Amino acid sequence: MSYRPLKLISILILILSLCFPVFAASPEKIERDYAVSHNMRGLSGDINGYYTEQEDYLIDIWHCRIQDQRNGSVEIYGYTQCNRMCDKVVVKLVLQKYTGSSWVDVASYTFTDYDTDYVEGGKVVLVERGKYYRVKSYHYAYDGISDSTTATTNEIYVK
Repeated sequence: MSYRPLKLISILILILSLCFPVFAASPEKIERDYAVSHNMRGLSGDINGYYTEQEDYLIDIWHCRIQDQRNGSVEIYGYTQCNRMCDKVVVKLVLQKYTGSSWVDVASYTFTDYDTDYVEGGKVVLVERGKYYRVKSYHYAYDGISDSTTATTNEIYVK
């Protein structure tokens, strides 16, 4: 049995596939009504190229979320969890709106607690319908040393 015709057909298909351009549809925005950013550090490991032990940092877990309440408002929420009791622990939530070319801050809320290993906070905020929103969170802890990090959710579309 000869494989020559099959080989010629395969080569012809390959050549034709390279000659014709392929057009892909532009990606559409996903209209989700809930988005979360949840992050955590391990007990030890590589952080930004440096090997660390748990005593080298304070913040273990940082989290933020946004949810459409389906009534022209969104709920934003976040928390900061430390690996030990700290003098001060903070989570700051910044609600942002997409203008078509950039993200702009709409509102911000800061939640602070002292002599703790955990702080959380949330707020329901009235927003303009038909726009995309997200939450950017700032997490900070102090206990003789300071530690900070950020997180940002994906965007949600408020109907």
